[in-house]
Amino acid sequence: MKTFLSTIVLFCSSLLLHGQERVLKVSLEGVVPYDTLKCTAVMEYADNLECLGKWNTHANSWYFHLPDTFLEQAQYIRLSTTQKDKPEIKGIYPFFRIMTARDTTLYMNSFSFFENVDTLSLHAEYLYQDTVRNSMYYRTFGTDKIVITPHFNLISPSSELMRTIINANDFYVKYRDLPLEQRFAFFHRIISDAPDSHGNMVLLYGQRDNFTLEQLLSLRALFSEERRWSYYGKKLDTYIRLYSDRFSDTRLINCLTKQEETIVADENKYTLLVFSASWCAPCHKLIPLLKELNEKKKSVMDVVYVTLDTPEQLPAWNQLLAKENISWRSLSVGGRLNEIREKYKVRAIPYSYLIYPQKSKTEKVDIRDADDKLKIENLKLAE
Repeated sequence: MKTFLSTIVLFCSSLLLHGQERVLKVSLEGVVPYDTLKCTAVMEYADNLECLGKWNTHANSWYFHLPDTFLEQAQYIRLSTTQKDKPEIKGIYPFFRIMTARDTTLYMNSFSFFENVDTLSLHAEYLYQDTVRNSMYYRTFGTDKIVITPHFNLISPSSELMRTIINANDFYVKYRDLPLEQRFAFFHRIISDAPDSHGNMVLLYGQRDNFTLEQLLSLRALFSEERRWSYYGKKLDTYIRLYSDRFSDTRLINCLTKQEETIVADENKYTLLVFSASWCAPCHKLIPLLKELNEKKKSVMDVVYVTLDTPEQLPAWNQLLAKENISWRSLSVGGRLNEIREKYKVRAIPYSYLIYPQKSKTEKVDIRDADDKLKIENLKLAE
C-alpha cells in the first residue's frame, strides 16, 4: 500500500523554543492516514511535552519540526493518534520492532534517539494491530473504551536508532535481573562499541541506581567528551557528585512549625533522609521499619521526612503524621517539587539517603533491603 507520511505544526512549551531545530520524519507504510499524529517527549521530572499537527494532503507526509531540546532532554519519545469518527477508541499507539540477521527485537512504543543530523527518519511497514480492552496500563479498565496497538517493522533504521532499540531490548529482556557484574559487562561493551551514542547515555542514566559509584565512574569515562557533557551526560555527572561530594543541603519548610530548616539538623550524627508522600502506599508500609530504626539508632542517627506532596496535599500528609504518631521531623518541598527531585535525583518514592556525619558522604539506601537495614543497625559514631 502507498506510503503515508504527515506534517506537524508545533505547539511546544516555550521552554523548548530555542536552539537548533531538527526534523523528525515519520513514514508509516500500509495504513490509512491518521487524523493526526502526536509526538510526545516523556521528560524525567517536568510535564511531558507534545507536538501536534495535521495531515498535509499535498505532501502526503508527517514531519515534526523539533527543537534540539525536545529530543535531547526526553527520556524517550512515543507516537500516538486518535480516530475522530470512533469515540470508543481512547487512543492508537504504534509499536515498532527491528529484524536483523541474528535476532528480532520485541515491539516497543517508546524509545530515545537523537543524532547530529538535520533530519531524523523513522520508516516502518504495517504488519497487524491488536485491540486492547480493560487495560490498567492504558487506564481503560472498567470502561467501554478500547486502545488500538498497530505493529510495525522498522525499515532501514539509522545505526543510532537500531542501536538504541536493540540495546534497550537486550538489557530489559536479557540483563536486567542478572548479577551486577554481568550488567556492568553489558554496559561496558555497548558503550565501548558506540561512545558517542545518545541512546547509550540515556540507558545508563536510567539505570544509575543499579551500579556502584566506581562502576559509574568507569562507564562514564568510556563515553566521548561530547557525550559526557551532553544533557544526560551532565545529569549523570551531577548524580555521581551527589555521592562523591559533601551532601548539598537545602532549607525546606517544617510541616508542623512552618519554619525553614536544613535537611540535616545535627551534623555530628548520621541522617536518614526519606522522600515520601501522603498518596504513596509503599511509603506508608515503611513506617513500622522507620519507627524500629529510629528507636534503635536515635542516639547516632536522625530520621527526616521530605514529602513530595503539593501545598494542596499537605493537610493529608499532616493527618498521616498525626495518625501514625510520627516523632521525627518532616519537611515539605512546597512549590519546589521538580527542583528538589532534580537536585536529589528522586526517581520514585520511597527513596532514601544515608547522610554521614559532617555531611561528608551520601549513600542511597533502601531499608527494605536486608543488607541496607543491617548497615544502619550497625552504625556507630567515631570516638
